[in-house]
Amino acid sequence: MPSIFDVKGVGPATAKALARKGFKTAEQLAKAAKPEIVVISGIGDARAAMLIAAAKVVAATTTAPAKAAAAAPAKAASKTGRADKKKKPSKKADKAKKKADKKKAEKKKAKGKKGKGGDKKSKKAKSKKK
Repeated sequence: MPSIFDVKGVGPATAKALARKGFKTAEQLAKAAKPEIVVISGIGDARAAMLIAAAKVVAATTTAPAKAAAAAPAKAASKTGRADKKKKPSKKADKAKKKADKKKAEKKKAKGKKGKGGDKKSKKAKSKKK
């Protein structure tokens, strides 16, 4: 049974308010009428309609297909043998991460040169003059 937190747009405060009115699952919210939801503080007509629609999506995707989906990965995993392996990041994401890391390293390197290099030379030059 899908939780109320599975519904898009429902956070802790909204979930608490919905639970006070008896809506503890996405299925209960999906079956609700808009007037039942609008009486909750902070929820207007538009938001009530959006929450009910989102709950219907969650309820529809987690009822009968959930049982079939639970069995399907087991079959797929036995064929491929890679059920426990993590998915590799896409090449685009990997490239973006490398670019960000390189930029960060360059920034750190430039910052180090500004603060330290000039001070050391000036201290040495001052000590030689004395």
